[in-house]
Amino acid sequence: MPFIEVINRFQFEFYQINGTKYYKNVNPCSFEVKEQLEKCAGEMFLSGIPEHITADQIANVACLLGEMYILRFKVNFAGLSRGFAYLQYMNPSLMDYALQSLPYLFMEYKLGNIHVQPSKNNSNLVLRYTTGMTTEEVHNTLAEMCNFQECNVRYFRGNRMEFQLVFGSNEDAVRARRNLLGQVHMFGELATIGWDIYKN
Repeated sequence: MPFIEVINRFQFEFYQINGTKYYKNVNPCSFEVKEQLEKCAGEMFLSGIPEHITADQIANVACLLGEMYILRFKVNFAGLSRGFAYLQYMNPSLMDYALQSLPYLFMEYKLGNIHVQPSKNNSNLVLRYTTGMTTEEVHNTLAEMCNFQECNVRYFRGNRMEFQLVFGSNEDAVRARRNLLGQVHMFGELATIGWDIYKN
């Protein structure tokens, strides 16, 4: 099937931060919708993207179904696809239809056998396995390193605890995770930072 340019129907800003290419919609939307979108409502995870497929190609096919909010397309140092991306529509309720339709559209436009499933990303991180620091010391150190909205302590299995960091948007959480990954050893040799699988 011939490839059709549809992305130009919508208003996007294009930029790249490290290994991620962004296509972000700049059209206005209500505060309520924007808040939902920033907390990953309707976000999908695309995997199995062939190396030679570009962000433009993915965005153009995605826009056949509706107005895209954001595409975060992962690339390597050579600018080629790392095989996965994250996609949201301006209307989060479009996700169910997109989950069924996008794999067929990708095949129809010869982009390969790309898998589409709900994303596990959210706007919360969790710090685990801290040692040698009090709760207050961990909280204060985290506050110096990233701008979270809440820091909640969860206790389980005796005195073991973990710190849930709540951010205003997924992009804020992504930036904080990137920063914390390089310095997580400050919280203990076994300390880890990752996405919180538990929704608020």
